[in-house]
Amino acid sequence: MPLHPDTPRCSGRAKVKNDQDEVVVGPDGKPLTRPCINPPIKGGKVCHAHGGRAPQVKARAAVRAELAAWGLGDSKVDPGEVLLRLVSQSAARVELYGVLLAEAYDAAERLKAAHEAEQLIETAEQTDDERAAVQVARDDLRRIFNTGGVAALVGNTYGDAKGGGIYATGEAIRGLAKLEADERDRCANFAAKAVAAGLAERQVRLAEKQVQVALAAIDAALEAAGVPAGDRGPAKIAAARHLQLVA
Repeated sequence: MPLHPDTPRCSGRAKVKNDQDEVVVGPDGKPLTRPCINPPIKGGKVCHAHGGRAPQVKARAAVRAELAAWGLGDSKVDPGEVLLRLVSQSAARVELYGVLLAEAYDAAERLKAAHEAEQLIETAEQTDDERAAVQVARDDLRRIFNTGGVAALVGNTYGDAKGGGIYATGEAIRGLAKLEADERDRCANFAAKAVAAGLAERQVRLAEKQVQVALAAIDAALEAAGVPAGDRGPAKIAAARHLQLVA
């Protein structure tokens, strides 16, 4: 069945064949080719016949397809760079939620201790320090659940005047704990996809380029110092080994 005119086509080229299914050769003796009419693999630029079965091609195509599903289907967007930004963003959120969760747990424990000591209901026997400690714990929880819009993500906290002003924290803390756990899973998912997109390979290539630039600079420095070209070998080899270890 012919493809719709707007359907993406494979970027590869296919050999031209005659009616006998023989490859047609041009005047220069080379096989004639034409644009491939097959659709590319999902998220990819080539079909199965032109490299779409290769593991690295399939991995990059899967990442590109997922980005397209997120509305990031611009062909000019580098999937690896986008995923690297997403990993950084998600990791920062995990750190923030983890800190807030620890602070919320601590503040809730302080309120629990105050409740068990019957300090939540103000009495004449309470010291100023005891009243202040309860208020600080409540203020801490209000601050935590409103930091960075967290209240919009985990639900609002509330007070219960009938129980002597007990500050209800369980629902919000559970929500924050789930938010932190979900973000950790999301961050790990992004990181796995970033590896699949070839970020590790790119970092190696970048390190290799940096080594070559450094060696060129060392060679120029030796030349400026008057060291003959034939005598620069040992110094360059030692420098190359050191730079590769650092990289």
